[in-house]
Amino acid sequence: MSLCVQNLTHTFSYGKYVLKDFSLEVGDGELVALVGPSGCGKTTLLHCIAGLISPASGVIQIDGEDVSSMKPHERRIGIMMQEQPLYEHVSVEKNIAFPLRACGSKNYDVSQILEELQLSKIAKQKVASCSGGERRRVAFGRAIAKKPTVLLLDEPFVSLNVELRETLKCCIQRVHADNNASTLFVTHDLDEAESFADRIISY
Repeated sequence: MSLCVQNLTHTFSYGKYVLKDFSLEVGDGELVALVGPSGCGKTTLLHCIAGLISPASGVIQIDGEDVSSMKPHERRIGIMMQEQPLYEHVSVEKNIAFPLRACGSKNYDVSQILEELQLSKIAKQKVASCSGGERRRVAFGRAIAKKPTVLLLDEPFVSLNVELRETLKCCIQRVHADNNASTLFVTHDLDEAESFADRIISY
């Protein structure tokens, strides 16, 4: 599935532009890194694409279909936020399965995701007691639970050590390939982008 953003504009309440006529394309099965400094609007862009923020103007298309007016759950998008809101007093397993339950799926089994992200041993543990790295992996697990066609990742490797970073990279690449997903991830680390992405967009 392809992702196309055309002339997206969004402002703060006091009138300052966060995004102004911003456009980008991510092709079928392409993994694109958006690189830019903190505060330049990268996170806002992802939230607009996911439908969490309504931009002032612009068009968002998935595989040629305009999804700009669709609700978030209708957009076939998985998003891993930099500060992912998780259910603190619910187990790791139930946090990851939440999108499946929310859409009425009869299959809540996320054991494969738990295993791949090395979370099986803490599946029944409450998220409130998880480390920063564990929380990042729970957030990614939730983002991929519904097998999205567009995957948005906001600084996905923050708080991860080298071993877990490589584990998550492999998992992202598998999901990306298995679903032929258009994947856009934002980072301020150019070296990270160069080692991971098919293409880099500087912002």
